[in-house]
Amino acid sequence: MILTVNKEQLLDALSLAMRAVSVRSTVSILECILLTATDDGAITLSGNDKELAINTTPITAEVDEPGSIALDAKLFSDIIRKMTSDSVHIETDDKFNAVVKSGRSRLKISGHPADEFPLVPENELENVKSRFQIKSPVLKEMIRQTIFSVSIDQSKLVLTGELFEIKDSVLQLVAIDMFRISYRSEGIEEGAADGKAVVPGKALNELNKILSTDENEMVSLFFTENKAVFETSSFRLVSSLLTGDFIRYDQIFNEDFTTMIIVDRAQLLGVFERAVLVAMENRMLPVKMDIQDDDVSISAQSDRGLIEDGVPCESEGKDLTIYFNPRYFIEALKAIEDERVVMKFNTTLSPCTIRGTDDASGFKYLIVPLKPPSV
Repeated sequence: MILTVNKEQLLDALSLAMRAVSVRSTVSILECILLTATDDGAITLSGNDKELAINTTPITAEVDEPGSIALDAKLFSDIIRKMTSDSVHIETDDKFNAVVKSGRSRLKISGHPADEFPLVPENELENVKSRFQIKSPVLKEMIRQTIFSVSIDQSKLVLTGELFEIKDSVLQLVAIDMFRISYRSEGIEEGAADGKAVVPGKALNELNKILSTDENEMVSLFFTENKAVFETSSFRLVSSLLTGDFIRYDQIFNEDFTTMIIVDRAQLLGVFERAVLVAMENRMLPVKMDIQDDDVSISAQSDRGLIEDGVPCESEGKDLTIYFNPRYFIEALKAIEDERVVMKFNTTLSPCTIRGTDDASGFKYLIVPLKPPSV
């Protein structure tokens, strides 16, 4: 293989493909990038850790001899980044060595045969169950507003991912960790087939980092029996799906309430952020919330100190005292962009729901309270 390519374009492609490279693996090929040059004057880069695979779309290059080689991703990336010239020349030999030249610099690194690299079999991307398109910044925002509720408990693997459910031309993303639920919906193109799949949180975290904020950029999504595929003008990301029965979240959200408040989101967020400074110890201590007479009072006490704070609100129903993990409120309130939110409560041990003041708001959150601390 012999090629010459623009350094910045190569680095951009590397930054995408490396999202799917194993950082530490007992299998050295999983720490590699597959570099492929074709005789039509283009190169692609691929990363694959057996659960997540990313292929870049072709970038233009001068290809004198097509071919492919697997190279240690970190070493190759570090070398390219340190090059001073605008272009990079790469040659490989039949012993799987690669010589990288740029300006006066010349480095030789050992590689692996391309056929050792684990490409995603094309037959695994057949039998598409559901396919649709969505704007890249919209999907990016949907993931941002839900991903923090993905469970880290490996005993219930299906909850370590997010549910993607398409129903009546609406895409719904749901994350649950047994203590809270994050939900976000968005209308998509008419005619998209109903379906659902659970995508691992790891894949969505990486996807969210590389999705474009360009309003004109579209993401094409489709699901097969075992894979989720996300395609843009820059990359194709393929993730394995999680199996198992996802919790019936739609039966958990409850519109009944004995106490309801409408409160300024930013003000309440600020109160919880101050409260967590006191509540944070080796474990998160509960924060007390008192709702009474159009006022929300927040207090917390630990060996670190004491805080008493609050914000005005519009309240309806009974007075209530309830305890929460403040981190859950902080993450939910940070994800919301509305100026004001509606919060509904039933009992001191029943979950609280958070929604927008507009019934058409595409988000809702549920947070399970903590038991009152023993006196």
